[in-house]
Parts: sequence; structure tokens; C-alpha cells
Amino acid sequence: MFASRIAVVLTTALSAATAQQPAHVDASFAYITPGAQQPGPADSLYRAGREFLNRGDWGRAARAFRDVATKYPRSIYEADLPYYEAFARYRIGTTEELRLAAKLLEPRASRLITPGATPASNAGFTPGRRTQDADVVGLYIQINKTLAGRGDNNASAIVARAAQSGVTCDREEISIKTEAISALTQMDPATALPILQGVLAKKDECSVDLRKGAVFVLGRRGDSVAASLLAGAAKSDPSADIRLAAIGWLPKLKGDAGVNMLEEILRTDTSTRIQRAVVRTLTASDNARARSSMRALIDRKDVATTLRVEAINAFNNDRASLDDNAFLRAAYARVDNDEVKYALVNTIGRIGGVENDQWLLALARNRSEPSQFRSAAVLRLVRQNTSVADLMKLYEISDAQETRLRIVSYLDSRREQDAGDKLVEIFRTSTERNVKLQALTALTRRKDPRAPQLMQEWLNR
Repeated sequence: MFASRIAVVLTTALSAATAQQPAHVDASFAYITPGAQQPGPADSLYRAGREFLNRGDWGRAARAFRDVATKYPRSIYEADLPYYEAFARYRIGTTEELRLAAKLLEPRASRLITPGATPASNAGFTPGRRTQDADVVGLYIQINKTLAGRGDNNASAIVARAAQSGVTCDREEISIKTEAISALTQMDPATALPILQGVLAKKDECSVDLRKGAVFVLGRRGDSVAASLLAGAAKSDPSADIRLAAIGWLPKLKGDAGVNMLEEILRTDTSTRIQRAVVRTLTASDNARARSSMRALIDRKDVATTLRVEAINAFNNDRASLDDNAFLRAAYARVDNDEVKYALVNTIGRIGGVENDQWLLALARNRSEPSQFRSAAVLRLVRQNTSVADLMKLYEISDAQETRLRIVSYLDSRREQDAGDKLVEIFRTSTERNVKLQALTALTRRKDPRAPQLMQEWLNR
């Protein structure tokens, strides 16, 4: 019974992989000589070969690419043709065709399979670029692995040499395995669990995509066993991408187990990237425990300032609750770190709302507060929809040149008469050279008839 289930799973996965293959061989992708007015005969024949690949007509595709190489040996496709022809022959799959395919790739691939070479993968075709060394080596290894399985000793030696070089990743095989695991999980979750555990136990670079697939399956599963496995991946997988993927799933698990694990990672992990990912994940979660955890982090003095700021910045107007807003406003009076205070002012201003705006206005008016925080509050209150009357009030309470210049700029963009009146007042009363000049420039740009008179008065002083 189990064997029959596995057979169904593998059949489903192989069918999916086969169905997806044409997406890798976009027939519309062709290389045309830059500046050419009309495609030449080599272009037409090359396109035909790509179309045959799209349809899975492997024999005709191989012959088309061979014809391009024979008839037009110096075409712009010269470096790519062996790969495409070899791929078509690999798909035909007979031993004779496989040997022809290997021979086509050998001149380029053999020099790349050396100790210390960059790992390659058989990733299939990628529309929009020429074949890369990794494409050639990956396909060459896959062909020789197939031949080795049929008893070809020379192919076995090539595969062994590739293994020593660290270039044996086979993305196509990994893709099929991932599909199989996903299908088996849907059919028989209990049977799939030890398989998923085994996948996550792998630590090699080639299995990264397979482990990502396992993380996704476990995240969808969402039970306590999945939570434990995901926590292990989030804590210790050598791939940062997999750790980040696992972190993203943890708060979505039932109950507070996932949040508890994220809090532990935050306490014990020293990677800034991982810590920041945990903070963003917890803040974005709808779990009440997660949001409470982030509020506590903002108040803590024993964690890095960057993490506290990250937690503050993660709040936004789409997700911040009334309680979140109240906490952020109250936190400003408690914290004693300037970077954290500045982040609080900016986040409160970014979220907006009546109560937040009132708090910012009170901060801006409080002359006992440091100038940089008052200025930050004013700048957050200065928005496109701020009335001219409010802009005028904000100008009066501001005490930083940068802030006043920003307000003059907003007044410049407004067409109301009182905006022009305020610009005249600023020009006449300001003791700041840059602010005065910007106000005069704004009046001139508005073609305000008072601008020439103001200029004359200033020159006659």
C-alpha cells in the first residue's frame, strides 16, 4: 500500500516537472545582432529550434541547432548552440544521444570541473540571457550521472571528479523531490513527517531549495511538531535564507509556541540580519503576544539600539492599534536614548491620526524639549494637506532653519492669498539669510506684485 502511494506521488511530481519544462525554453527569446535591421537566416533557424524545444520536439530541435552550427559557424549563437543541442539530445534520452550530448558540452565543461571551482547547477534554460558556465556544467554532470547509472565507467569517473570539485548540484532532481514531498504530505502527513525531518537535517548547499520546500510544507502544516522543526531550522540552519523563511512561519502557528521560539531566537542569536527579521516578523504578526513582546523590547535598555529602532519603525498606520499608538506616545517619556526617541517621533508622525498629531503639536510647542525632537515633530506635522493657517503656526513655534525652510517650501506650493501674505511677513521679519532668500524666491516664482517692492526696500536699507 505504501509503495503504491509513493508511486502515485512520484508520478504526480514527475508530471508536474514535465509540464513545467516548456517555461524554461521561451521560443520568443533570440539573440539578434545589435543594430541589425532584419533578422538573418541564422536567426530564423535558431528561432525554429527554440520553438521545437517549446513543443518538446527534441529531435527536430537538436537537428535545427546542429544546422545553425554547421551552416553559420560564426553566428552570434555560436557559444550557445552546443548547450541547446545537448539539452535536446538529453531529453531524447537514449544512450547514444546522451553520449553525443556529453561530447558537445565536454570542451567547455571539462575545464570548469576542477578543484575549487564555483558550484554549478542544472537549472534549465533562463530566458533573457546567454548560457552561463554554470548551465553548461550542470547539464554535463546530469548527462554523465545518467550514463553512469547505465554502466558507463568513463561517465562515472567524470561524476566523481565533479563531486570532488563541489559542482554536483542538480536543481531539476531537487525540484522533483520537492514536488514529491509536497504531494506526499497532502496524501499522508504522518508518513511525510520523518521525510521532512530528514530533509531539514541536511546541511549541504545543494539541498537549500529542498529544505526551503520542507519549511513551506511544515509552515502550512502548522501543528506543534511542525513548530518544533521550524524552530530548529530558524535557529541552526546554515543557510540564512532558510532561517529567515522559518522565522516568517513561526508566528503563524497555532497558539503562542511560535512567538515563544522567536523570542528565544531574539535573545540568543547574534546575527543582526536574523534579529531584525525576528523583530519585523513579530511586529507584523496579529498575535497579541507578539505585539506585546515588541513593546517590551522597545523599553529594554539591555538590547542593541538598532533593534529597538527596528521594532519602532515596524509599526505603521495599517497595523498599529489604538493601544500601540498610546504605547508609543508614552514610551517617549520613558526612554533615555536619543536615537530611540527620534524613531518614536518619526513613527508617531508617520502613523498620524488626531491623537498622534495633537501629541506632536504639544511636543513641538514644549521649549523644554531638545530642538532636534521639536523640529522632527514639526516636520512630521507639515504635510501636503496641512492648512495654511496651521503652517503659519508651525513656522512660529519652529526654531530650526531646516524646519523653517521646509515650511517656506510648502507655502510656496500653495496658491492661497494668505500663503503669499505669510511669505511677505517671513521675508520682512526673518533674521535668517537662507530663509529670507527662499521666501523672496517663492514670491518671485508666484509672480506676486509685492516681490519687486520688497526687493527695492531691502536694497535701500
